[in-house]
Amino acid sequence: MAAVPIAIGLAWQGAPPLAVFTAALVSIVPLVRLIGDATERLAARLGPTLGGLFNSTLNNLPELIIGGVALANGLAPVVKASLTGAILANLLLSLGVALIAGGIRYGEQRFDPKRLAVNGSMLIICAFCFIVPAMFNIGTPDGTRDLSFEMSFVLIGMYAANVAVTLFGGSGGTSLPEAEGLEDDHPTEPIWRSLLVLVVAAGFLGFVTELLSHALEPTAAQLGLSKTFSGLVLLGGVGSLGEVLSGFHFARRGKPSLVMAATVGSTIQLVLLVAPLLVFAGYVMGQPMDLAFTAFEVVAIVLATIITRELIADGKANWFEGVLLLGVYLILAIGFYHLPE
Repeated sequence: MAAVPIAIGLAWQGAPPLAVFTAALVSIVPLVRLIGDATERLAARLGPTLGGLFNSTLNNLPELIIGGVALANGLAPVVKASLTGAILANLLLSLGVALIAGGIRYGEQRFDPKRLAVNGSMLIICAFCFIVPAMFNIGTPDGTRDLSFEMSFVLIGMYAANVAVTLFGGSGGTSLPEAEGLEDDHPTEPIWRSLLVLVVAAGFLGFVTELLSHALEPTAAQLGLSKTFSGLVLLGGVGSLGEVLSGFHFARRGKPSLVMAATVGSTIQLVLLVAPLLVFAGYVMGQPMDLAFTAFEVVAIVLATIITRELIADGKANWFEGVLLLGVYLILAIGFYHLPE
């Protein structure tokens, strides 16, 4: 947490952008973790149904805050890159780390085949949601923003249907974790304290992201990094830190269903909830935010979706498959590093 006042102090004193960017990026890490811890404690207190919904909805709060602040600063391409980075981090980095951690401790890990099949189908649909705007953008780029705005209503509707079927329709839903599997490490702590931590951490995260957004372009230019790489690997990776830590934590505790919720389920929510909310925010702010990502971003998302789906399709996984997922993530990160602006 010491990095938070350091980042604020550096920005206040007019320090070089690289110093501000580094301090702000480092300070995001504990803030994301605080949000994740507070959310999990509240979810454990609210019961299996409401708690699962609460934990699922707020699981991607850091990505939403980071994207919204960057969008307000006119960094729509960076927002798209950070969304891509969050999706890749969830499917490849977070799940890969979790499979390695669980595999080393328990050997082969097994998942609910019915839920896994639905998750796999939802991942394909999520990939489809990025392919359509990209194809449309090739022939009619001027209409992409309207298409994305209208598509966002459909995505929100799909998210609402997923929540409804999970809460009221048995096991057909996908992305809500089982709150009865969540444990409150501080059972005597009042709920208001967890709520206060959540609100304060979210507020500081928004403020620190504002500092980071202002320092992003000069820092990227100084380091020779493209804005796409900075958004995808740095912002996207840091924003997904909560999922990485949660996946590792659940895997070490032998809770594979919660591993899937923290990784694959979180990815589904990014596409069905966070992405359309950012499109709506861009529409209100007058920023050119749409769902037409670059060709490389779309290909990376589709490949990550297919590879993840194939690796877990048999309902079991081991540490070697986690290594494969990490390898794919590193290959894509290297590719984006060498991708010209």
